[in-house]
Amino acid sequence: MSAVTRSLLSLGLLLGFGSATAALRSSAVARQPSKPELQFDIPAFPIEVAKPFSFGLSSLVSDLTFLEAIQVNGARKQSTSLAQGRNDDRVLSRLLQYSVDLDPKFRGAYRFTAAALPRHTSDGYAANVFATEQILRTGVRERPDDWQIAFQLGFIESFYLGKIREAGDAMARAARLEGAPRYIGLLATRLQAESGDLATAEQMASEMEAQASEEATRDTWHQRILDLQVERELRKIETAAAQFKARTGGAARDVATLVASHDLPALPHEPRGGNYLLQPDGEARSTATPRLRIRGRFGTQSGLIAQ
Repeated sequence: MSAVTRSLLSLGLLLGFGSATAALRSSAVARQPSKPELQFDIPAFPIEVAKPFSFGLSSLVSDLTFLEAIQVNGARKQSTSLAQGRNDDRVLSRLLQYSVDLDPKFRGAYRFTAAALPRHTSDGYAANVFATEQILRTGVRERPDDWQIAFQLGFIESFYLGKIREAGDAMARAARLEGAPRYIGLLATRLQAESGDLATAEQMASEMEAQASEEATRDTWHQRILDLQVERELRKIETAAAQFKARTGGAARDVATLVASHDLPALPHEPRGGNYLLQPDGEARSTATPRLRIRGRFGTQSGLIAQ
């Protein structure tokens, strides 16, 4: 065979190979999924099987599923409807749940869950809230040393779910951990007061005041104790006003009327030097300080429908 013939044959083989490669590439591109929910999902093995068969490398497998979760989150569109984003939400939720099931001490996965999993949809929903709460509850149990996880749980429960008492407990847990900012403790007592658990709030404030090493911090907590004392008296006034109205059919004119009717045993003391006023709707207030309230009095604070 001549050199020219060999060259032509080689060129033909190369062209043929190139055409075949291009065809395979085109076929692969046409077949590849276009959305993250089709590209990623948790492994086919149940967690009960995956754990023992990870041969002591469950944290490594957890890292891999967590990396997939990060990729899914980066690719998904946030401002879509609940229905349009449901598949991406499902995949992200399952990947994160799988990651912490494999490695319950995975601090970063819990923190990422709180930041990435909840999604505000274009049709007024807050997607993945219950899944986020579930994962963070596991995080609080498994990582009792991490104030951020407890804080994030408290935020989810108060802002989205209106679980004020549970949120107060989570915030109080966070506030007692090393490194937690001071405002978390103040927020915890505000939540506890909002839920009506004034005894727990006062106990926490007293503990924080006693433990404070700086005078300014002690004063901050002392002021919160006074706020809680005011809140306790305001609630007594409101209870007495409700009793007065139920008995007489009309609203009491002022706090003195409640004392005269014996619905209040005595004129309550305002520890900041102000006065207590009774409003026509039966709500009481102090002239010296605003009440400890969390935006609204009842229900979900976000205005979104939690999913």
